[in-house]
Amino acid sequence: MTLISSWVAPPVASTRWASPQLAAAEFESEGWRQLQGKLDQLPVFTVANAEGQPLQYEINQRPLAVFYADVEAAKKELAAAQSQYPELSCDLIPVGLGSAYKLSCDGSAMVVPSLASLQALGAPEGAQPMGQELPLFACMEMSQEGENGPVLPLYMSHEDCAAVIKKVTEADPPDEPLQISGLSLPSVVERLTSLADPAKGGFAFVAPSASLQHIQAYVGQGVYWRPAEE
Repeated sequence: MTLISSWVAPPVASTRWASPQLAAAEFESEGWRQLQGKLDQLPVFTVANAEGQPLQYEINQRPLAVFYADVEAAKKELAAAQSQYPELSCDLIPVGLGSAYKLSCDGSAMVVPSLASLQALGAPEGAQPMGQELPLFACMEMSQEGENGPVLPLYMSHEDCAAVIKKVTEADPPDEPLQISGLSLPSVVERLTSLADPAKGGFAFVAPSASLQHIQAYVGQGVYWRPAEE
């Protein structure tokens, strides 16, 4: 791993959810292994060197890899790294959210939500995304029938969730406006890993459309999710 900067992020206020993270032993459970497979289908992005190793940043006096849920924020960080450290031949790589979240729980990484997602939950315009829990978005009235019963789609992108609601509303106007609810990733992980079979947890994860479009345009069809280095 390469330490490329030594800036310290400002203090981060606690989020509204205050959800616990998994203990190390829980990552050895069958429930987590099944859930990680589903979460790893959701991309987050990190700036990496030519060997594909995520760069590390000193944040609050700790070296951390940084994974961005917002591909546009990741592109800005990539541009800064390429300008400041051209010899590293940096690029963006997609990493499965499950792998990135596991690293964040053992203190070696940070998953950074998009500012837009935090603002959708009421955060001010100048909010600091670093250190905040990753939100997921759902409309409780939009459950779909799955193999194991009703399944509620959970979107990483508030914009994507709102777009689906708009489409559904235009096709079949409801009696009451459909509302978007925010859940934290740690709270969802905690709930699903406690189940004997996470597939029956009633959630389906939806990757951000902007992230998938970037991967398809930049890498091409058939891209694999690169496992994070542990």
